[in-house]
Amino acid sequence: MRIAYGLIFFFTTLLSPLCAEMAIDAPSFIDQTSATSQEPRLMINNRPLAKINGKVISLYDIVKRMDLFLYDYYPEYTPSAPEKYQFYMSRWQATLDDMVADELVLLDAEQKEIKVSDGEVRENLEERFGPNIMSNLDKVNLQYEEAREIIRNELTTQQLIGMKVHAKAFQIITPQVIKAAYDNYLEKNPPEDEWKYQVLSIRGKDKEICEAVAEKAYTLLEDHTRSLESVVEELDEEGVSVSVSDDYSGATPKISKLHFDVIKALTPDTYSPPVSQVSRFDNSNVVRIFHLKDMVKNLPKVFDEMHDKLKNELLFETSDKEKASYIKALKVRFGYDTHDPKFELPEDYRPFVII
Repeated sequence: MRIAYGLIFFFTTLLSPLCAEMAIDAPSFIDQTSATSQEPRLMINNRPLAKINGKVISLYDIVKRMDLFLYDYYPEYTPSAPEKYQFYMSRWQATLDDMVADELVLLDAEQKEIKVSDGEVRENLEERFGPNIMSNLDKVNLQYEEAREIIRNELTTQQLIGMKVHAKAFQIITPQVIKAAYDNYLEKNPPEDEWKYQVLSIRGKDKEICEAVAEKAYTLLEDHTRSLESVVEELDEEGVSVSVSDDYSGATPKISKLHFDVIKALTPDTYSPPVSQVSRFDNSNVVRIFHLKDMVKNLPKVFDEMHDKLKNELLFETSDKEKASYIKALKVRFGYDTHDPKFELPEDYRPFVII
């Protein structure tokens, strides 16, 4: 879950914790971390959002959870109020869902009598907040015992998620499943030719004169020391327009059929004989000479290169499905399939406001 938060956070802005204390019965409070009164401030409309297993989850609880995440990944960053607002608004509802799900898992852990030792909690606490535990806890507005309880709950849920979700995912994603995913990858990514070429175009009202000019150009190009641009300078014929295109490049499906029918017969660094064609722009006759500069065959990645990527993607997808199934089963078992633990909110509820 921390990784998922990290990816989402990477594409928003970096934020940090609030420093103001508040009680659950307070309707709102204002972040006091702004350096001066002229700077924008963040108002948080605190209220109860859910009740599960006798525990009320407030917006303040959600803010603490988000602040803790920010401390874990960006402990030295001090954001502005607008940055906090952007991150909180993007994550508060998903964080509430996560917290409700965690409470269901904790109910399951209680029934299964899963325990986390004080030593594990202390070790995690020290690893997370370093030697200056109390000052770092102040950064996320947490009391020591509150932090211990959060970490104990996290370690407990991690144990059950490991057993009920990740272990199943590893059982499901067998080598055969990964191989099938690679076969699907090959179907979607067949070998593809990449072409790079240039075109000399000769236009004029008299078709025979145009063809004669084109033959002269082709003869000049046969010694393989001339470029299309240098040949143009020697093709001065009244009533005839000669031009050289910029380089064309692209995969086979992106190339005009008129062009591809010619260049597919060439080898790199060769010229086609003059070809009479009809311009698709104005339907006029045009004589063209094609110079194929290069052709590269793009092959799909081999299995060894794709194995880890495919495996991780499959594990991620399967874990998501297994967790959703696990949480759904817990809701049924504990009666929350018919009773939503989240409170209905007013339509005009604004959890965060910049003032």
